[in-house]
This record gives sequence, C-alpha cells and structure tokens, in this order.
Amino acid sequence: MSDYKQLDQLRAHQLTIVKKGFWYPDFELTDGQYVYGRLSYSSNFNRNAIIETPQGTWTIKRKGWFKRALLLNKGENENIGTLTPQTWKRDFNLYMDSGFEATYLYKKMFSKSLTITNDSLGDMLEISLQAFNFKQPYAVTFCQVLKQDQVPSLPLITLIGLHIILLRRQQAAAS
Repeated sequence: MSDYKQLDQLRAHQLTIVKKGFWYPDFELTDGQYVYGRLSYSSNFNRNAIIETPQGTWTIKRKGWFKRALLLNKGENENIGTLTPQTWKRDFNLYMDSGFEATYLYKKMFSKSLTITNDSLGDMLEISLQAFNFKQPYAVTFCQVLKQDQVPSLPLITLIGLHIILLRRQQAAAS
C-alpha cells in the first residue's frame, strides 16, 4: 500500500485508468507518473474485485448466488457498504455504513460515460470510455474539488465505478 500516492497531492483534474495484462487484467488509476489505486480480480472464474488504495484494501463480492446486490468489504470480511442496482435502469446506488450515499448513473441513453453523483455534493466525477485506446481505455474527470472529510475515498469510489462498468460489459456480452 506504500506504493500508492495520496489523491490530495493531485494537481490535475483528470486521471486515466491503465489496463495491465491481457489474460488476467488489472487496472491502475494514474496520472501518468503516480499510481493512486488499483483494481484487480482474484481469478478469472471467481469475480471478486480487490481494490487497493493508500487508505487500505477493499473487496467487492456478490451478496448471494441469486442476489443482485454487491457487498463492499474492508479487507476481506468487514462489511462497510452495499451496491444495489436499480430495477429498470443501468444505475447503481452505493450505501455506506458511514451514512455516505452515491449514485452511479449514465446520464444519457447511449452514453459511454458513468457519472458518480451525491444528493448534497452533486456530480463528483465522471468515468468516460476512450474509443480505440486499449492501453488506457478510461479517463476520469473530477467535476469539482472535494475535501477528503466529505467523501470516503475518491480512488475507492472511482474504482467501484470501474468495477460497475466492467460488470455491465460482462452482462451485456453474456446476453
């Protein structure tokens, strides 16, 4: 965890997500020089997401075999939040035990960008797909300057959004 840089030392308002590996891909949130977080998977068949940031390590697991909700755990077992998909939309709601709530939504019908919003803070950041860019497939743009006491961890929230995008791509490919 000491390899990651704190996000409050960031000077730019845009980061990129770099894809490392082909058969077992993992994704790094970077500005080109420093790495702010990492999303990886335990194996190809077990799709539990592992998120590493300077603040710690989190895992995202399915709530149950036939459940749609996802559990956000600190470490391996300590449950700190729930990701719940909305029924007839592509949106996800994040409910954390600390009281923080966010919505991951696509603002337009055929949009390739996922926006993370909060009721009190408004639009926090946007993850957009960069077409035909295989090494850096996503760009992250911060919509406003947020203090760390208002939101849990911006790299964590960003990488949860990336996991939602990858999960939606998997579901679309399977159908």
